[in-house]
Amino acid sequence: MSKNKSIVTPKGKARYPYVNQPNTTFDSDGVYTCDIVVSEADGKAFEKTLRETYETAYDRECQIKGKKLKKASSFPVTQDAEGDYVIKTKQPAKRTAKSGEVYEFTIKLFDAKGNMVDANVGGGSIVKCAVQPRCWFAPSMGFGMTLTLKAVQVIELVEFGGGGNASSFGFEDEDGFVSGGESLAETFDDVGGDF
Repeated sequence: MSKNKSIVTPKGKARYPYVNQPNTTFDSDGVYTCDIVVSEADGKAFEKTLRETYETAYDRECQIKGKKLKKASSFPVTQDAEGDYVIKTKQPAKRTAKSGEVYEFTIKLFDAKGNMVDANVGGGSIVKCAVQPRCWFAPSMGFGMTLTLKAVQVIELVEFGGGGNASSFGFEDEDGFVSGGESLAETFDDVGGDF
C-alpha cells in the first residue's frame, strides 16, 4: 500500500460523526472524526489489511532507529465493551506548516451513487469512509497508526438531531392532512400578520 494512497473502509454505522463541523471539545482548532461500527467479519478483515501495512512500516522504522521500538497501545480498529468492531478515523481541521502557513481541511461528502452532497450526517447513518493510513512514532507513546479521514460516502442518511424527518421520530405515512409546503410564518406574512 502506497504511503499516500487512500483506502475505503467497510460499510458501517456512524457513531458520533463530526464530518460537517469539527469537534472543538479537546482541540480549539477542531478535529473531524467518524467512528464506524462494522460487522465482526468486516472489522477483522479490515484490521488484517491495516496490520500488514503497520508491521511493514514498524520493521522499517526499527531498522532506521537501529533498535526494537515500543508499540502504541491503541490501533484504529478496536472492539468496544459491547463487543462491536469499531473503525476510528480522524482529520485535524487545521495544520500549521513549519513555514507558518495554515492549512484548513474539510471532509468531502458523497451520496450512495457517488454524487457530492451537502448533508447533515448524524449518528446511525450508514457510511463508508475514504481514509489514508498514517504510521507515526512518538517516544512516549510508541509506534502507532492513525486513519486520516478524507471523505465519507453516505449510504443511508440519518440527519443530526432528527432534522425534521418524521420517520426519525417513529412516525409512518398516514392518510389525512398534507401540508402545502408553506410554514405558518409565511402564511401570516401573506395576510400581513405578526408571528
